[in-house]
Amino acid sequence: MFSPSVQEGGPARGTRSSRRRQRPLSSDSLVQQPKAKRQRVPLSENTFVNPDAPPETFEVKPDKVDFLGIKRDGVENFGAPRKELSVRSKKPKPGERLGKGDGSVVLTTNAAYTVSKLPALPDRIRADSQNRQHGAIYSPTGYALSLTHTHALVWPYTSTTASPETFTFALPYPSKHAADPLPLGSLVSPPASSEEPGLVVVMPVSGKISFWESISSAATLDFIRQQRSGVEDTIHGMFSGEHVIQIVDAESAGFILVFSSGRLAYMSVRDSHGRPAISVQFLRNGLGNASGGFLGSIRHALTSSSIRAEIAAVKASQGTQIGERIVVAATSKGKLHSWKLHRGGHYDALAEVDVREDVAKALLQQAGLSTAKPPQDTLEVLDFAFVPRGLEKKYVEMNRLNEALSSGDELLQHLVLLVSIAGQRRQARYALVEIVLSVTGYRLGMLRLLTSYTSPARATALERPRIYLPRPGIIAFIVFDRAVVIASIASLPDSPDSQLREDSHILPAAFEDVIDFRDEDTLQIIGSGVEEPTGNNQDDTRSSRHRTKNPAAVLLVQGVGALRISIADVDRFASERPPEVTAKSKLEQAVFFGVKDDNPLVFQGRRALPFASKDIGDAAIQLSHEIVASKTSFISGVPASLENNMKTRSMYLDRLIAHLNALEVDLDRRTRWMLLYNAEKMNVATHIWQENERFLAERPKNNKKNLVTETIMYIHEQQKTEANPEIGEVDPVRHWFINDVWRLDIFIAWAYQMIKYAYTGRGTDESGINRLLYEAVTINSLALAKAHEYRQQVCHVYGLKPADTPEGDAMPEPWTSSQYITNNLKRLIEFCYQWLDTHYSLDAGSPKSSVEPGPLEVIRNTLPSLTGEYFTTLKEYAQWASNSRDSRTVELAKVCQETLAARDEKILKLKDYDLWDEAVALAKEYRSYRAMAQLIVDQIEAYRQGAALRGIPPAQVQEHELAAKAKEEQLGDLFDQFGLPFASAAYEVLLNTCGVQAVLDFKHDKKGFVTNFLRTRPELAKISWINDVQREADIDHAAESLLDLGLTREQQVWNKKIELSLSKLALMAEETQRSATSDSSSSENEIKKGANLDKVDRELEIIKIQDDLYGQILPSCQDAVDAAAELEFAMKEHAVLIPKKQKALNHVFEESMARLLRHEALDASSLIDLLTLAYLDLKHHDAIGYQFDLALKVASLALKGEELSSAQRLIWRRCYIRDDWKRVNETNMKDDLDQLAVLGETAAYHTLYSIVADPDLDKDSWPTVKPSEALGVFTERLDRRFDDMDDSVRGMLLDAMRWEDAKLRAFIEKNRLDEWYFTTLEVARNTVNYKLRETDAAQADREVNGGVTSTL
Repeated sequence: MFSPSVQEGGPARGTRSSRRRQRPLSSDSLVQQPKAKRQRVPLSENTFVNPDAPPETFEVKPDKVDFLGIKRDGVENFGAPRKELSVRSKKPKPGERLGKGDGSVVLTTNAAYTVSKLPALPDRIRADSQNRQHGAIYSPTGYALSLTHTHALVWPYTSTTASPETFTFALPYPSKHAADPLPLGSLVSPPASSEEPGLVVVMPVSGKISFWESISSAATLDFIRQQRSGVEDTIHGMFSGEHVIQIVDAESAGFILVFSSGRLAYMSVRDSHGRPAISVQFLRNGLGNASGGFLGSIRHALTSSSIRAEIAAVKASQGTQIGERIVVAATSKGKLHSWKLHRGGHYDALAEVDVREDVAKALLQQAGLSTAKPPQDTLEVLDFAFVPRGLEKKYVEMNRLNEALSSGDELLQHLVLLVSIAGQRRQARYALVEIVLSVTGYRLGMLRLLTSYTSPARATALERPRIYLPRPGIIAFIVFDRAVVIASIASLPDSPDSQLREDSHILPAAFEDVIDFRDEDTLQIIGSGVEEPTGNNQDDTRSSRHRTKNPAAVLLVQGVGALRISIADVDRFASERPPEVTAKSKLEQAVFFGVKDDNPLVFQGRRALPFASKDIGDAAIQLSHEIVASKTSFISGVPASLENNMKTRSMYLDRLIAHLNALEVDLDRRTRWMLLYNAEKMNVATHIWQENERFLAERPKNNKKNLVTETIMYIHEQQKTEANPEIGEVDPVRHWFINDVWRLDIFIAWAYQMIKYAYTGRGTDESGINRLLYEAVTINSLALAKAHEYRQQVCHVYGLKPADTPEGDAMPEPWTSSQYITNNLKRLIEFCYQWLDTHYSLDAGSPKSSVEPGPLEVIRNTLPSLTGEYFTTLKEYAQWASNSRDSRTVELAKVCQETLAARDEKILKLKDYDLWDEAVALAKEYRSYRAMAQLIVDQIEAYRQGAALRGIPPAQVQEHELAAKAKEEQLGDLFDQFGLPFASAAYEVLLNTCGVQAVLDFKHDKKGFVTNFLRTRPELAKISWINDVQREADIDHAAESLLDLGLTREQQVWNKKIELSLSKLALMAEETQRSATSDSSSSENEIKKGANLDKVDRELEIIKIQDDLYGQILPSCQDAVDAAAELEFAMKEHAVLIPKKQKALNHVFEESMARLLRHEALDASSLIDLLTLAYLDLKHHDAIGYQFDLALKVASLALKGEELSSAQRLIWRRCYIRDDWKRVNETNMKDDLDQLAVLGETAAYHTLYSIVADPDLDKDSWPTVKPSEALGVFTERLDRRFDDMDDSVRGMLLDAMRWEDAKLRAFIEKNRLDEWYFTTLEVARNTVNYKLRETDAAQADREVNGGVTSTL
């Protein structure tokens, strides 16, 4: 408010404003204004001012001017006098809340009070916000006073005009230095001849006094000149360095001047006849027998060097008789003095007490304050207020003050002191203390601590802290330089707790709030006053006085103007539900009134809210919902511009989270998500409304219905706020955006429902459906995209991270991925596929249908982003629901995860509408590597096929080839960008689409991902070894790949033989290469390589045995026409030795035989079954060897350990039971040759003979098993081939094994098979030895014959 000013004019030299009403022509006035002689007005620069523009501001200037101008101290010099003309009132700024018809702007409000900025402010003050000044409010007259070093300004602060009628008084004796104390002034009660108050100004240092009897009549210079001697004077008798510090209005008795030395003086501005006359007299001893000594004692007490105390306040109460006032003075150290002052300066002493000790004790004991020093040492009285008298009975009962409220004794002074005491950590504690002061002493009453404000008072403040207790004495205003505390002292409803507090004289916790101002050098409270309720029977015809039913405080704030703090309903403070300072109310003030930069009030940063974080969080959620739903009185329900209304609501939500962050409130994650969701909905709703306006503009005038309007109309009444046409709510669309934005998820989900209704039930034509679908796709894509974009942008403001997702029941369901949105979004996308397949043509020249192409093209172009949002909703919901405790929700999460995993289908679908690049971008975003690779590979193939078409121009061929090359390069770039996961997917696609050669020949793989791809897929070992040789030159790994393939993975015996052979070749080649390069390999590598070669040799030997066996089986099935007949013939020929009752054993044999005939590589156990169960031609041993000996070789080549031992026992058991040992054991009637012939026909003999005759086997390594040792094998547990079979099948196989075992046991027990085993072994050895001797003899003969021949 109060700024250096433009040079203002001097005193007005014309008459007062014609706009003012006429003074009353009363003949009852005690003092008539003397008639001035008519004088010629001298010409000046203002002589010819247009008289039709009456001035509303007058400047009064004396004849004498102090020409001692000061340049550096900020005190301005006088210039030529000039009128101040009124200007038109400024328009309120957007967003300002105006008061009810008075032009005021509401700065903040709640259920208890309202702070408003009054419009009336003199232009001089508005332009002067830097210079020091102070002032006061005089609510009985409706005027405000402001004083600078050079001027006094008086104006009606209740005026509704921004530039009110202002009286500017140029002070006759301005301050000489800017550092001097500011002039002191007071309005004086109007004279009998005027309704306007007078003005008295005291210069604190010089003691000069100026008095204007009426602010309006002071404009007449003639009157000033005639009354010159009566309106100016000087305080005589001031000490050196002494200055006036306070002027106290004690009218009608006069004024009290308080000096810095502690002295007091009485001043009157009228004589005994009521004429203007200034007189000042110091209050000293000897002014009366009864009272002079007392006033003298005050002066001596205050000026004594030993007990001098700073005067905190001097105030006068309303007297019961005209010309008398009770004056009370309080020192900062707690001394109170009171006396009765009479007109003319006479006084009577009433009381002198020291309350310091008792107040300090009460604060320490009753209030529980703890201080670093004794409380009496830091206790300071700052101000006091008189408790109003003559209150209505109901207000006496409401009040918690002493019973002195109802006392009529004028000598009994009822006071409320404002005291402070030094607290901890450089804080101050303030309290209101009730004192009843009487001639016999004092009583200590109510004690009320102030808990909301603890900042110490600033020593440099222009105004000391002040307390006001306006009628009806329920609410106290405590005014500091940059804060105002509103405290209730009303009686609360009775309760046990309140009764205990009352007995201790401590007020129960009641309403208390603090209004903070910005901490700026140019902004501070420089004056204040109160407005008291006016009764209905009160005769007050002054138009400038503000009439109110509730008390209010009015502040003069430098840099701002006049502010009024008005109580909403004072009676509520003593009701059963009094106003409360809640977390929500504080948030409302900060949100709705803290958004303006020019608001002088501050709502954050000054102090923490006295509420728990959870309470603040709950309040924030409630307020956020009310903003979104327009359920708060601070938001208009009938906005002129809905878009501006929604942007304003979004701004409020932004302000809410900013305020919570400034307060550093510890919000839980649920609260943060809920606040963010509301902000998202508000932001998205604004964009939807903008789209709705665009839809309306696109549609013809006779058909403005669109998807937005139709959706809102069709939403179920239980899912929206129904409009009430009876009260004027006739626009359901705007009504929804005002009241139901918090249900935005339902609106978005309903977009598809409108399409479904239009398509299936309402008979809408294709053009109408096409436009509805266009609008639905636009709204869904826009809403979800803007929501996710906004979330990414502001999540850090809400204390969340971009990658965060709410999870579990404790978190709110993400509104962008609710079940309804996710499900209907899927359906909408699928409907888009159907619609585009029907109506969209890639060839613009040949459209499929007659629907409007523009919207159809938008549907096509929006489909990728809509699909992306669908994927995001699936991901969000799956993450949130997967940790839920609800089983159905968890199941839905699994469905979402499965659907998201199958996202490739929807991405690949986009290529059907020529959205290749968009599909690739979508695949990139959602890391759908297979789809991305498929898209690019398909494009490469399409370009290659296009280039291979016959008859196309060479230029087009070259274009296709270049495009294919560019796509191959793009594929290589994606390899570099996404690494191995994408490369693996790409090679998979290349292999399936283009074949093996495309994988091996792809040249844009800079990092060799193909090698990793092939090596990590065992099924691709056939390709991998080629890559190892060609690309990697890694023969060792190629050999290992082939070896692994041949040993473990290859099913075809011929392929297996080739692969193992190649593996052996590679191993040998590598060994040769190392030998050639003299590469010294480690012994471990040599051992490993030797082991691998041994494996290859073993497997090749097994393959040879299988091939040999196949050669014996083949003749039996050569005539078969198909595989089934082939198997049938083979079984008929070679399964004859298996009893028919052993069906399980027959089945195992049949399965192995089928695999043999299909040329599958048999495992060792299956091959052993075939060799030991098959019937072969008796001469088969001449071609392949004895079948049981081959079975033993397979076992030794393929098996180890226990498996080898069990297999050998099984082979020998079947070998032994192949023959009838009963016939062998019956030796009677047989000679030795016959017996040897019978024994030599047995399978056991042939097998033993093969073993003994094998030169590679020594005696210790013969795989022979005695018959009794072969018993029991596989009778309790089968080999591992049958572990996964049904128990019934396994049971039958075990029965077959037991049958074999029983047969063998019978031969052992009844036919001496164990003994025959040794006999047979001996015969086999003898036979082998005999044949060896024959061979040696034949060799010797050949050598002899050879020698003779050579000799001859």
